[in-house]
Amino acid sequence: MKTMYKVVTMDEFGLCVTQEDGFKTSAAAQQEATECIERWGEQFGQDFWVEPYEQEPYKEPRVYNNNAVDGWEDLYPLDEY
Repeated sequence: MKTMYKVVTMDEFGLCVTQEDGFKTSAAAQQEATECIERWGEQFGQDFWVEPYEQEPYKEPRVYNNNAVDGWEDLYPLDEY
């Protein structure tokens, strides 16, 4: 797993919200956080900060029989005569 950085803020309900993620360096994320503070900090009283996170490895989507969404065709195949 790879360490990435994201810019986080807090909404009016006190919940943390990711403003933007995918930064490879802390400095790049901090620059974005500073720009967000300049744009919205005084207006809405928001604070933005940087948090590290672990990037999850990519998982390929599962494909079911006949492109089924729920997989029922895998469990009960259609008998077409």
